[in-house]
Amino acid sequence: MKVGNLVWRAVDPTQPEILQRASREQRSRLGHGVVLSKRVSGEPSHPCVSVYYPRVGEIYEIAESLLEVIGLGR
Repeated sequence: MKVGNLVWRAVDPTQPEILQRASREQRSRLGHGVVLSKRVSGEPSHPCVSVYYPRVGEIYEIAESLLEVIGLGR
């Protein structure tokens, strides 16, 4: 995943159904987003990204592993 990529919330079929529903709800509500920056944070440390979602006009911080790349940036 790189800055500029187009992403949305991944739906992992190996997760429990309740987590899959939450992922689908976020995907529906937020739509796609653009990765603005990357860094390592959290406890334990893991790759995170800042994503701008134009549908809601907000920036969210989220673990990189929870997102799916749907378009490559330049």
